[in-house]
Amino acid sequence: MNPELANALQNSRYMYLTTYNRAGKPGTVPVWLWYQDGAVYFTTQRQSLKARRIRTTGRVTVHVGKPDGPCFEGRAEWVDDRPDLEEAILRAYRQKYWILIPLWMGRRIRRGLARKTSVLIRITATSHQFSPQA
Repeated sequence: MNPELANALQNSRYMYLTTYNRAGKPGTVPVWLWYQDGAVYFTTQRQSLKARRIRTTGRVTVHVGKPDGPCFEGRAEWVDDRPDLEEAILRAYRQKYWILIPLWMGRRIRRGLARKTSVLIRITATSHQFSPQA
């Protein structure tokens, strides 16, 4: 991943995640993120549309910071049975989203991961990173 995009991922509070259904129809949502060792991680409910689309196709497009921010194509996958990564993302979220995590989101995320109603997702870049055309 190029250094500019890696820096943007490290410092951004949000990414705009586009997932695709089998027919290629896109859907985009803002998502919290954790960037670590060249991969982007986030958590979501297992039954969410984005989780189901990722399970089906794995194809994603990520825009960093804003809907028209720097972007890349990637491959997303469910990451199960990695309590070390689950704890690491919760620590990272506490630092990045310091007001929301202690208040209520941290417990909600931790409980969802423990009960397996939520899932950790890993995204790895599959294309050259680029900035969208103006």
